Amino acid sequence: MISQSQEMRMRQRLTRQQVLVSRLLGLSSENLEQEIKKEVEENPFLEEVIEDTNPTSPSDNDSDSYPDELIDPNDENYTRSIYDYDDYRSARNRSDDSDGSTFQQADETSFQTSLLEQLRLRPLTERQMTIGTELIGNIDESGYIARSIGVIVDDLAIRRNLETTEEEVEEVLQIIQTFEPAGVGARNLQECLSIQLHRKDDSDTDADTLANAITVVDKYFDDLTNRRFEKICRQMEISEDDLQKAVELIRSLNPRPCDGSDSTAQTIIPDFYITRQGDHLSFSINERNLPKLRKDTAFIERLQNEASRQNATQQRETQKFIDKHTDDADIFISAVEQRYHTLHQVMAAILKRQHDYFISGDIADLKPMLQKDIAEDTGLDISTVSRVVNQKYAHTEHGVILLKELFSNAMAKDDGSDVTTKAIKEELKKIVENEDKTNPLSDEELRTLLQQKGFTMARRTVAKYREQLEIPTARLRKEL
Repeated sequence: MISQSQEMRMRQRLTRQQVLVSRLLGLSSENLEQEIKKEVEENPFLEEVIEDTNPTSPSDNDSDSYPDELIDPNDENYTRSIYDYDDYRSARNRSDDSDGSTFQQADETSFQTSLLEQLRLRPLTERQMTIGTELIGNIDESGYIARSIGVIVDDLAIRRNLETTEEEVEEVLQIIQTFEPAGVGARNLQECLSIQLHRKDDSDTDADTLANAITVVDKYFDDLTNRRFEKICRQMEISEDDLQKAVELIRSLNPRPCDGSDSTAQTIIPDFYITRQGDHLSFSINERNLPKLRKDTAFIERLQNEASRQNATQQRETQKFIDKHTDDADIFISAVEQRYHTLHQVMAAILKRQHDYFISGDIADLKPMLQKDIAEDTGLDISTVSRVVNQKYAHTEHGVILLKELFSNAMAKDDGSDVTTKAIKEELKKIVENEDKTNPLSDEELRTLLQQKGFTMARRTVAKYREQLEIPTARLRKEL
């Protein structure tokens, strides 16, 4: 039987501006700069405001203080450090004759450019050049081949219309593995270390030690990674002293051949700058490279004047175009401003709760703090707070810190005081660093030592913290 009925439902739908604000909150200052430039290119009614400002001092609009003052970095009482903003700015705009002593703006693909230049210097056929170019394009930032040879063979057939075999690609890969830096083009850690060892000159390394190191890596790598030293000595028929020398040589190699070079340096551009005078803290939001936006009213008026001379159909189309892009411009400008005010709210609340930590820089002064605490302080949703602190950095006189690392659960010490889990992990890390490496501490022994320092917890909690710190088990920490 067919019947009709009415039903009332309530649904919450986010407006376009709310969606845009949420997306912009998750962006770092550098990514926001790119997003703004992209929007300016796509929306003809948005334009950048060109301001004649002093690049060495903050403008009135790009800094806020906590609670209501701004400490000018140019003030004589402001203590400069290697982390000052000028260093970051010069890193972004550094000319070739700079000393390179501070953070560098890196071209993430320049190491691949270097490999391509080395490839062109080799007497290769056009076919080999094509394969080599494809291989280099698949080398990640650490210097490893990121995909299997079989997949690269398929890519060559699909993308470059080149039918080849794994054997042919392997031959070209072996050529690339002779390039600098040593170890580049390896498919795994074992191959990376092996390449470096085979390229070592025994004129500056003891020949027996080098030979032992090559054998250990090529034949007993699994035993080495699992610290089965007695087995290696027995199989190779060498003494523990000889194995120790070989292991020390292996440890001197670079497991990530392309990391740490100027061509792959990663730049951290802070989203906040925190300064202090005595016990007073201030902060500014990094907007120095962000273009100021406004609507191009002159262009809008010109279009409207032209529309008045068009026929009815053209007028409707023109007005539709004007309305859409004007609305988009208003929404984007408002979203950027709302992002700024939200960042200000969250950072002010964090600074208030972690005042002692920002003054001293001592992890012991870091107070237990959850994202929901900041949400309650600011009246914002916890998801909004999460977006603000995610992948955001703050520059302090003690260094550059990741905001997310300021959040930590509380744990009660034996004396009744609260301590952050971060402080406990730091203590655990110190204990492991100072342990006897020939007889490393078990999780139970680590628990006992932590308990003696006032941190009472179960062994499984110690194991969880150890794993989070990426500290291996006692067996894998053992050394000769």
